Amino acid sequence: MSLPERLKRYFIEQPKPAAVFQVASSRVACLKVEAEAQSLEDDFFIQRISAGAIEPHFSQPNVKQPEILEELVERAIQKLKIHGNSVTVILPEMSSRVFVFSLSGTFINSVELNKFIDWRLDRQLAQPLSEVRYSYQVFNSGRDKKVLVVCSGLEVVKEYEAIFQKKKLHPGKLTIPSLSVFNLFSEIKEEDFIVADADYDYLSLGAVVGGTLYLYRQKQLSSPVDSSFSSALDSQDAILKEIENTFHFIEDKTRKKPELLGLRLNLEEKEILKRKIQQIVEAEIVDVYPENQAIAPLLGGL
Repeated sequence: MSLPERLKRYFIEQPKPAAVFQVASSRVACLKVEAEAQSLEDDFFIQRISAGAIEPHFSQPNVKQPEILEELVERAIQKLKIHGNSVTVILPEMSSRVFVFSLSGTFINSVELNKFIDWRLDRQLAQPLSEVRYSYQVFNSGRDKKVLVVCSGLEVVKEYEAIFQKKKLHPGKLTIPSLSVFNLFSEIKEEDFIVADADYDYLSLGAVVGGTLYLYRQKQLSSPVDSSFSSALDSQDAILKEIENTFHFIEDKTRKKPELLGLRLNLEEKEILKRKIQQIVEAEIVDVYPENQAIAPLLGGL
């Protein structure tokens, strides 16, 4: 089974939630899920959030002003008339960490795999594993296998879950925006590609080589409370450098050149940045839902 098919089965072909919520340092958004929705915009809620209300962190409390988040969740419920209590919640990117670990070609059962992941995370993280929640997915890669591991601080996860449960919503799935954006490329034909997801406070890059997940990188950008012109320029420079470095890394390590760059730039001056990216990569560039890039993580989270 190819990577796109596995991603589709793992992330998409599950019972659909009543809604998908995204909590970010700059906004709260929600997409109502309906089989026969007439207009996407009619089922979409987005509201900017005051600076400092949400401060993403892996192990420290994120929600500095819970009353603001609770109010916006309630407004989304009322505006979109959400029925049902099962929802997907997209946490802030930098509240979680993503790892891609290589497994040997030797068969490994689920017990051994969990021990292996525990061992690798114990070496990667400063926190005890008892304070971490993680999920994983295994991908075959010829003689090798890759395992994608997404982990968050347990107290951080409970913090978000408690707010939604207070509104009588059950967060059946928790994910992060970059993985949701990655889902939108689940059916492409290219076997070597990179997906770059940039927002106001983070950049994430996922690379697929030979149809199998190869690496995943996350980088924190300028703080969302710093909206200065110089801060925006610093973020642009960081995005350009990381995308260029990732392309070079893939070519050097695999002797393969990515054919496509899936690009989501939920930023100001995104067209200028896109032109700069076109100058440093040879791959075809495909915009992720260019009509409204803020909605892309919600669509990928369905």
